[in-house]
Amino acid sequence: MADADSPPGWRKLAWRLLLAGFGAVVVVGIVRALAGQDWSVVAEMLGQRDASQVSLLLAAALATAVVGPLLGMLSWRAVLLGGGPPVGLPQVMRIFFVGYLAKYVPGKVPGMVAQVKVATANGVTVPRMLGSGLCSMALVHLTGLTIGLLAGVELLSGTALWIALASVPMLALALWPGLISRLGLLGARLLRRPLPANWPAARGLRIAVVAQCLSWLVSGLHLWLLAVAMGAPPLRSLALCVGGFSLATVVGLLAVVVPDGLGVREAMLLAALAAVLPVPAATAVTLASRLLTTVGDVLLGGAALATAEILHRTKEATTHA
Repeated sequence: MADADSPPGWRKLAWRLLLAGFGAVVVVGIVRALAGQDWSVVAEMLGQRDASQVSLLLAAALATAVVGPLLGMLSWRAVLLGGGPPVGLPQVMRIFFVGYLAKYVPGKVPGMVAQVKVATANGVTVPRMLGSGLCSMALVHLTGLTIGLLAGVELLSGTALWIALASVPMLALALWPGLISRLGLLGARLLRRPLPANWPAARGLRIAVVAQCLSWLVSGLHLWLLAVAMGAPPLRSLALCVGGFSLATVVGLLAVVVPDGLGVREAMLLAALAAVLPVPAATAVTLASRLLTTVGDVLLGGAALATAEILHRTKEATTHA
């Protein structure tokens, strides 16, 4: 006899069909994104210097492109856990990476709906998701724009000045994490969303700020490694690439009508890279960055969701044993 609290069979079937349909749309979006990339830039990079050196740079760039978003998940997890009861790691990975891969679906609404559905199915309430999402969104944009100031080291000169400018907001967030909550409240009012009942605690926000800053810094290293592979001066291009990638990514996130800021991010990266590379080489690096981050997203997202499923089933088997 079925449990009285369990949903009817047709609801389970509808839920599974909805997830399968959404998964198919995400897969199509990723395939289209990969098919639309210019894969010839890899051969162009391999022709710049010794193939083994370039291969190592490309492998290192892919590794940073994977580790960066993983640190971003830890930041989001700190925000989520700071706003309510504990949530298991498999559940956190499911919720985060469903939303993460949903960026390949045009528009923001389908991804948000899918993430909320997965969250509620994994024991996270809608108000809690709303509060965590608004705080995390404010944190991601604020830290990304701040790290983006590092690009001014090369573009506008004055190394000490721009590093200081990038440090001040980070110190302010670490000392007064309530600023993020206030930005989240402002976002809720602007979006005309109900105000969440609970906001993440200060400790969770501090951890989230540190993890997100590390995420931006590590993610930006992939662009630097690609630029070095194309002949950019290593020291001169480091701050430019790290800061430029953060800034371009945040601006791309604000362009909600295109998947993952496609085109918007590239335009900004090309303008920044032209300061240390000839335009043809800067164009190759920009295209390679999109290709490499897309491949990294597929590898990370697929591995994370598979790992979450394995951990969940292992826990269930242990519980019922």
